[in-house]
Amino acid sequence: MRAIRGEPADLDEEQLVRRVARGDRRAFEELYRRTSPWLAVRLRRRCADEQIVAEVLQETYLAVWRAADAFAGAAKGGSAVGWLWTIAARRLIDAFRRRAHHAAPPSAAAPPVAAGADEEVLGGVVGDEVGDALRRLAPELRQVLQAMVLDGLSVRETSVLLGVPEGTVKTRARRARIAMREALA
Repeated sequence: MRAIRGEPADLDEEQLVRRVARGDRRAFEELYRRTSPWLAVRLRRRCADEQIVAEVLQETYLAVWRAADAFAGAAKGGSAVGWLWTIAARRLIDAFRRRAHHAAPPSAAAPPVAAGADEEVLGGVVGDEVGDALRRLAPELRQVLQAMVLDGLSVRETSVLLGVPEGTVKTRARRARIAMREALA
């Protein structure tokens, strides 16, 4: 493989994914080094089973290695970290479905914990007024908004992820929208 300018440690995540698409193993290792701790924490917030989290991490990075060209060929301006999370979230849902098919239902989500990276990112992504309104939402409403809006999951995927019926997801999403509208009015 011909050399590409810049060491992997000097590149941002989008550049790393583009290099991974070209088969650059060092770029893949750097992407993994940077993103796997964050991704593991985010997955653990949604699943208390360490075995499932480990499987999902492995499947996610295998998918990244195999499909990095799909991201690299996408329209400019996409977030590599967002793309990575989308892959992981869908793999987590697949893992829940597999487990549910073969055994008793998994514990879908870890118990609520103190504000973490997700909430800090959420606060940084949205403006102060919107961020304040989101933080004032009940945790179950905020979880639905995070899954559906930030993570881009469908009602069905959110249902599996949170371990609640689809009707409950729809109701919580509606209540969250109403509460946000009232808070921002």
